[in-house]
Amino acid sequence: MVVLKIATKEKEQEITKYKNEFKISSPILIDEDASTSNAYGIWNRPNTFFINREGKIVGRVVKEMDWGSNNMRTLIQYLLEEKK
Repeated sequence: MVVLKIATKEKEQEITKYKNEFKISSPILIDEDASTSNAYGIWNRPNTFFINREGKIVGRVVKEMDWGSNNMRTLIQYLLEEKK
């Protein structure tokens, strides 16, 4: 599983500072011209997409979530165990 963050209309220097400040190790896509955001219909933040092994979007969350909650852990575990 890969967690990819997308930074829309932000500069690389700002992203590097953000990653260092919050000790983020996951990759961040810098979407300076918002082309990726526009392609996926992202108009507000945060957005989370769940993409299966075949590259198909199987879920989307359009709000902040407690990713450590039991519900989110169960969902992520289910997605990880999805048959290949």
